[in-house]
Amino acid sequence: MQNDEKKEQSGKQSGPAVSSLVLDLNFVPAWARQPPAKDPYGQFAAETGERPDRRDGRGPRRSGGPDQRRGGRDRGDRRERRPRSDRPPDRGGRRQPDGRGERRTEDVRGAGPQGRGPRREGGPQDRRRSQHRPEPFLPVQVSFLPEQDRLATMASDLRAAKHAFPLPELAHMFLNKPDWHLVKLEANKKTGGVYVMEWYESKLSGHLFTTRTAAEQAVAREALEQFFEAETIEKEAPAGNFVCVARCRLSGVLLGPPNYHGYNEKLDELHRTRFPHLQIDAYRREIETIRDPELVEQWKNECRQDTVYRLKQAESEQPAEPMDLAAARAYVAEQVVPRNIKVAHRSVLSGKLSRDLSDQRFIRVLRAAWEREQRFPVTLVRALRGAFRRMGLHLFETTDGSVFVTAVEPKPVDPGRVIEVIREILIWLKAHPGCRRMDLLEGIRPGTGEHPEQMGEVLQPLTWLLEKGHVIEFHNGTLAVPKDTPTG
Repeated sequence: MQNDEKKEQSGKQSGPAVSSLVLDLNFVPAWARQPPAKDPYGQFAAETGERPDRRDGRGPRRSGGPDQRRGGRDRGDRRERRPRSDRPPDRGGRRQPDGRGERRTEDVRGAGPQGRGPRREGGPQDRRRSQHRPEPFLPVQVSFLPEQDRLATMASDLRAAKHAFPLPELAHMFLNKPDWHLVKLEANKKTGGVYVMEWYESKLSGHLFTTRTAAEQAVAREALEQFFEAETIEKEAPAGNFVCVARCRLSGVLLGPPNYHGYNEKLDELHRTRFPHLQIDAYRREIETIRDPELVEQWKNECRQDTVYRLKQAESEQPAEPMDLAAARAYVAEQVVPRNIKVAHRSVLSGKLSRDLSDQRFIRVLRAAWEREQRFPVTLVRALRGAFRRMGLHLFETTDGSVFVTAVEPKPVDPGRVIEVIREILIWLKAHPGCRRMDLLEGIRPGTGEHPEQMGEVLQPLTWLLEKGHVIEFHNGTLAVPKDTPTG
């Protein structure tokens, strides 16, 4: 079946109304399609091993070909350089750049690349390279699966529409909507079926972590919110003569006087909850000590309010005894964390949850897989093929390799074995694939469009052909016969 013309036609469909599924697809030629959806994992790009731009205010790094990367200019804007062999050497075998003053260089004998002197392993340049070398990808296979409820809804729409829809475009619809797909991660296996790695999964939130320490910290935070109710109470202000107060420059939070017994606990809590990306020594350098009676008084007033934690209980039970933060954390570490961490080799996440992960190594893997799937949704197409077949839908391939799905099975019919009007329709569509209903009418009954009562003579047989699968109507209103239909 010739389908090139069909794929390049767009616009509103003429004829019966089709399901709203049509409105969600981007039916334009491949070269004119909108760019892919925004990378949901793109906010983590700077933390996935890519080298940051350190030019301090000189603007963003230019992209482009090798000429732009080397000199920061286009090919036509670069200064002309004399060949190295034409530059006059100075005494001692050294070269002197033209018009730029003397520059001492090493003798070219035994020099490294571009005559920059012998390359020394382990020097500053090598250390800088090793600092920016990204970690290897996790040995994990990522695939995308359709969400079952959304899949059932789409199958229902396809049955109601009775049109043929392109399978890759349907797959992209699932991929670009977080609540429409699932993400499956499975560790690679060695020979013999042994997994090469394992990870840790929180039973409370479903988040994944490459280290047990990170998983324990996350589960502790989650459990404190899920198992406890926080309550604010009034208490006495700190007693004593305080002449200064410490304040965090980054957040403006008052930590209290350095000699106050709760100072270190407050500092550790603020660092852990708001600035864990900083080393503790680096964070301590962001603390300033201020001698201001008003700030000291403000801190005292803030200390009048304290937060206590109570275990959530059923309504029929007695209220639990209040705990301070340290006691609540100790309870969580002992009673909750050990039984809410699962060692896993395979996990299935919702599309939304996969975008909320905090482990950077998992983010790198998911981002790379999502970008591959955006270029062509291989795993989703594979999953949709099997799912649609199980649901009784039909898939067929055109002569150019495009795959479509429809609720009506395409069935070729011999034009020589049908009545005259149906034979006319089949022969004309065989010769003009990709036409629309009005094109068909004008082709076999010129002027019929001006006489609505005569349109039924063609449209009624066409409707019968569509219901039987002898003619295929595509998502954009174009018509064609199955590719094995005889010429007649």
